[in-house]
Amino acid sequence: MNQAETLATEALNRKNEASKRHLESQSSYEAQNKHVLALQKNIDTLKSKVQQYENELVTLKARAKTASATSKINKQLANVDSSGTLAMLERMKDKVEEEENLAQAYGDMAQINTSVEDEINQLLTEDTSAGTSEKTQELAALKAKMGIQ
Repeated sequence: MNQAETLATEALNRKNEASKRHLESQSSYEAQNKHVLALQKNIDTLKSKVQQYENELVTLKARAKTASATSKINKQLANVDSSGTLAMLERMKDKVEEEENLAQAYGDMAQINTSVEDEINQLLTEDTSAGTSEKTQELAALKAKMGIQ
């Protein structure tokens, strides 16, 4: 019986040690779990900040491109000479008006069907009806020399 008591005592001691280790393991597990949760929270925070910085970087790049384009446009606008542009437009307007007037004159000339002879005869007829004058006689002499009737 002595041996059975020794074995029972040994079993109880082992059971107590196992319970003690279980409690220690349980508390260690809970502490480690708290650390894991804290680390996960920190990781999530870092991910959020990285995403925020990436978004800010994209925004800054876009703003930089916009500023550069605006600067180029404003520089070109500053170099435009508005008085020179207005003078050029006025010259173009004058040329267009001149071309229009020339086209109108050609059109008017094309509509006139009378020849030089017809005009001379008309003047002679007008002068004859009004009475003969010295100019009419000179014109008649000139016509006679040229063989025109």
